[in-house]
Amino acid sequence: MKKQFLVAMIIILCTSLTACSLFNKAAETVVGNGSGQPDDGETGFVETGTDAAADEKNGDGSSEEPDYTQEADGDTKMVKVTLYFPTIDNSALKKVEKEIPVADKAILKACLTALAEGPDEPALRKPIPEGTELLGISIKDRTAIVDLSGEFPGSSGLDEVTSRLSIVNTLTEIAGVDKVRLRIEGKDMIGPGGKPLGDMRPALLDEEGRPVPGEIKTVVLYFSDSQAMYLVGETRDIEIPAGVSTEEAVVTELMAGPRTDDLWSAIPDDTRLLSVATKNGVCTVDFSREYIENSPGGTTAERMAIYSVVNTLTELEGIQKVQFLIEGKKEKIYTHAIFDEPFARNEDIIAK
Repeated sequence: MKKQFLVAMIIILCTSLTACSLFNKAAETVVGNGSGQPDDGETGFVETGTDAAADEKNGDGSSEEPDYTQEADGDTKMVKVTLYFPTIDNSALKKVEKEIPVADKAILKACLTALAEGPDEPALRKPIPEGTELLGISIKDRTAIVDLSGEFPGSSGLDEVTSRLSIVNTLTEIAGVDKVRLRIEGKDMIGPGGKPLGDMRPALLDEEGRPVPGEIKTVVLYFSDSQAMYLVGETRDIEIPAGVSTEEAVVTELMAGPRTDDLWSAIPDDTRLLSVATKNGVCTVDFSREYIENSPGGTTAERMAIYSVVNTLTELEGIQKVQFLIEGKKEKIYTHAIFDEPFARNEDIIAK
């Protein structure tokens, strides 16, 4: 019996050491992202949204500290969290509640460590391949940005989709996190269509833990022509995930860029969609500050950036105008144009 107990303890120790290899970079490393590129402020082990992460997602604006219990050695405490593990056949995700050690309130990192360690149930599997390194993690505008090493996507025969959803659904269970952006070696993770996945919301699951399929909709997206003189409509079928509005899906697809070689996206680089909603025929789109700050300048580029969005959204039923916000506030001027009033559709800018 003693020999069997010793063997079991060795196996447990080896498993723990393997999982810990996911985080073999020092927690204070914030000057690089593991890809040889300068840190852009969203990598390194910096959970920048610690105050937001303490807000409960109860919708009434109230806040409450996470349930830290059973204080352990030093600054490590045990926290009850919800983890999502894929089934062995990758057909579903299983929700597992578990108490995990959290050091210095770095709860996102602790959740990823728990996912890397794997589930206790044999019918479930690890979503993160062994040898994967966590290169950086942070919170910005209620979005968790997770940078993983190249071992993550498609490695070890793991299904990329369920592995990705495991991380997204787990981290969005944390108060203060609405979306997750996955990066591989400092670059946004690319989806099956060859475009960046961007900020991802959690997948809705049925009673069996299977992702609820979305609606397929035919839409028209407007991109700039090569001379930046006219907008050209590109018709495509997009999937609107369950729980995601048509407006959000359309703008997200627009930001992913055109599929036609002689067209280009008029949305300035690094722009992020913060929210979009329609009321009384006016669709309000809230972009990050990069939408203005990264504009190449000039009235032509400005006009393309504005009406690429406006004409795309006014293709949708029930939308007559578009109101722009920048990080929740109206801006008086874009670069030249008056920008604090709703924009109506512009047919003259569309190529004939």
